[in-house]
Amino acid sequence: MVSAKRGSHGRLRFPFEDPVESLPATARKILAAATTLLSERGYEALTLENVAAAAGVNKASIRYNFGNKAGLVMAVVDALIHDECLLLAAGTEALPEEERLHAAMVGIRRMIIDADWFRGFFDILPHAFRDPELRDRLSTLYVWWYKQNLKALGLATPGAEDNDMLMGLAELIAAIPDGLSVQAGLNPEGFELTRPLATLEFLLRNSMAQLVEMAAEQAQAAEACA
Repeated sequence: MVSAKRGSHGRLRFPFEDPVESLPATARKILAAATTLLSERGYEALTLENVAAAAGVNKASIRYNFGNKAGLVMAVVDALIHDECLLLAAGTEALPEEERLHAAMVGIRRMIIDADWFRGFFDILPHAFRDPELRDRLSTLYVWWYKQNLKALGLATPGAEDNDMLMGLAELIAAIPDGLSVQAGLNPEGFELTRPLATLEFLLRNSMAQLVEMAAEQAQAAEACA
């Protein structure tokens, strides 16, 4: 897993290596307060002062865990999407190959409909474009997301991340919840998620045998190099 450099980034690493529930209690309290502030008052409310007051901790505790505001914002983004991605990968990993693809589409649909993290994510995103540190951290999280997508599809073989086609697929899959959530948010009553996800499943199912073969060949090449 790609981790952010330590520097002044606090003691926690991003992306989180385990579910959010595994974080220390104080870190979870800070994240909960920051997430609520983001949801209710927007990105500008995510100051260390506001979060410390809402969480009932001092700013030193936030700096100890997260480093600075960029680290805190990154942790909020990570917390918003991390467990959803882990759940998606875990929900498909043990399934037979013929069931895995449909389960992945169901998981993506659940991420869009059942999780409210996209609103907070899209509130943060414009600021990430202007903030180099936050942009770099968010880019790191996306790299982790790509790997989870390959895992969900059963394509996360050794060396898969060195294959342009497989990584291109992982990047496209990451873009699906992003794009569909925008369309669903603009037309919550009229946009039907079933249609694009069924089309995506159809396209992937017709190319899955080739993708699996490609992943296997990549694994063999990686083993030969090792």
